[in-house]
Amino acid sequence: MSNENTSFNYKCQVKNMAENPYILAAVICQSHNQSNYILYENGNKISIGIGIHAEISVTDEYVTLFSADGKKLYETGVLSDTLQNVCIYAGQDGWRFYGVCNFGLARHNYHVPLGNESKALIRLFLPEIEYELNVDKLEIKTHSEEELLKEKETLAYIIKDYENLLINIKSSNVSLLDDNQLLDKNAEYYKNIVRECIKEIQNNKYQKAIMSRKISIDSRLNMPLSYVYGRIANNPERSYLISWDQMQVLGFSPETVVEVNSNSIVSTFPLAGTRALVKDDYEMNQKLERELLCDPKEIAEHAISVKLAFEELNRVCIPGSVAVSKYMSVIKRGTVQHLGSRLVGHLKNGCNAWHALNMLFPAVTASGIPKLEAIEAIGRLENDPRNLYSGCVLTYDITGTMDAALVLRTVFQTVDDTWLRAGAGIVEMSNPERELEETCEKLRSVTKWLVTDSGVI
Repeated sequence: MSNENTSFNYKCQVKNMAENPYILAAVICQSHNQSNYILYENGNKISIGIGIHAEISVTDEYVTLFSADGKKLYETGVLSDTLQNVCIYAGQDGWRFYGVCNFGLARHNYHVPLGNESKALIRLFLPEIEYELNVDKLEIKTHSEEELLKEKETLAYIIKDYENLLINIKSSNVSLLDDNQLLDKNAEYYKNIVRECIKEIQNNKYQKAIMSRKISIDSRLNMPLSYVYGRIANNPERSYLISWDQMQVLGFSPETVVEVNSNSIVSTFPLAGTRALVKDDYEMNQKLERELLCDPKEIAEHAISVKLAFEELNRVCIPGSVAVSKYMSVIKRGTVQHLGSRLVGHLKNGCNAWHALNMLFPAVTASGIPKLEAIEAIGRLENDPRNLYSGCVLTYDITGTMDAALVLRTVFQTVDDTWLRAGAGIVEMSNPERELEETCEKLRSVTKWLVTDSGVI
């Protein structure tokens, strides 16, 4: 395959887009609801990959490439090197891959049998069409002039729907899910697995593990509209909206697993330590922030997470290049506030973005310490496979640039089921009631903004 850039581009400005670009982005997704797509928000930029031009699938044994040239099978081998080579072969200049890593990749990386986790460890696709929204500018990219002309015609209808949605949002004319009983689901089960986890920590099996609970939602959701309302209410580090092979996903990620730029600068942004964030109550939030900064359990949980992230980065970076650029800052995310630290390093020769991702995956804040023992505990104590939960959604291009968001504060929907999930970091000083409440605090950043399928976009 050729890496030559054969793209056709169209750029324009869209009135009122700069204030809430994710509203227009959701309408673009809805207008392509018969196609696979991933919307990914990174800072001021929203990228949307639509349709599949080429696809890469990773299992324990093989990396498989599907493209116009047919199907090619590669032995997984050293996964980071194999993925890099396949992406370079299949990629094109100026285009990015969109994809997901499931939690099964954690079990693969630590040589633990997959159990009931998905056999698909990583899935990536190079899109047929790409939209990029940046402040008030919109760009469309396609592989042919014919596709571009068709997409420009579609854009006129998209902008009209966008303007109508702005009016509907101001009038709050939607049906929101009643979440009053939702957060109590599986509460006793969750407290029981937290108690078991604490016992195992006291018996020196591991220092920390993240225990989570799955919560089924009885109503079917309008996912694009739920994304819009949830994004208006939240200030995530990254956000995403996905429709891919009968699975729909929306999420407001509080942190990144890994960020790598084209100069091989790598960073990670672990959050650990949590308190509630109460709407319109400044004094209470200040009190909770002081409590967070002084709580020995929260500080210890955060410190050991940063220490492990530092050690992991050191293994793939030039000696002496890893530094903590921000330590134990209070980061506000929707209905919660966290302790957050950023670590930065420079990848050493022979290491690429996939080495960095695989070294840091699973995120310490979604697995535990040591990771091997925590991954085994998760498989032993939790009832349901995690699959994409606590995995990542990512973008990657052949310059080596990668951005991977941790999948938390996320809703999942298939043809048969709708659910979300939340967890908390368990250490020896944990209290089951408090850990349960922490999962509720996190869930409220999502559950209050879910729009039932009677809503219209």
